[in-house]
Amino acid sequence: VKVGTLDFDWLLTHEFGHEWWGNKISNVDWAHMWIHEGIDTFADALFIEEYGGRKAYLNRMKDAATKFSNKLAIVQGPVIDSRQTYHGDIYGKGGYFMHTLRYVMGDSIFFPALKAFATNPKNTYNNFVTTEEVIKHFNTASGKDLRPLFDLFIFSTDKLQVNLKQTSLNSYELTILNMPMALPLDIQTSEGRTVVQTGSKPVKITSSTLPVIDPDGYYLKKILFE
Repeated sequence: VKVGTLDFDWLLTHEFGHEWWGNKISNVDWAHMWIHEGIDTFADALFIEEYGGRKAYLNRMKDAATKFSNKLAIVQGPVIDSRQTYHGDIYGKGGYFMHTLRYVMGDSIFFPALKAFATNPKNTYNNFVTTEEVIKHFNTASGKDLRPLFDLFIFSTDKLQVNLKQTSLNSYELTILNMPMALPLDIQTSEGRTVVQTGSKPVKITSSTLPVIDPDGYYLKKILFE
């Protein structure tokens, strides 16, 4: 794989990542295999960011988002076997979800939380973890209820639905249709880049050009225009 002038063996970095996500942290059964493969795939992307830069990392994630089949949920249910578990999305979409979670939480909270999960003795080696424990851990670290985010991207095949309604020549209203929690959302307008907090009420946007929603690709999304 080439990232700028960097040439490396992506599989080697992926397998090194399994020393943490797979060997040190092990999921309790097949249903939660995304903890092995998805978080480890996110680690692949962090290698690209470290050595190729932020733009290379974002391009990697935006490219990944075009390849998800989205036919099966990442966590399908409690009683499944390895054949049912191993579909491509537990890797790519699982890793992309961690990218989303990083954006929602912010680096200053997300990375210490991720490290704390991987170094807490109750999670490691002879102990086994579930997606529920991942949710509880990141909820505690963030001080927020992140379950709706997991419900949408891990337990379902839905995308974030963003509705953009033009209300006048230079005015728009943005509404998230299927997410009960508030989310940060980058918007590119004619005035530049801004970050809005979505919630229960429409967000008003002023722009002389069509606003670009989430230009860096932090969410797997569907944008509806009115």
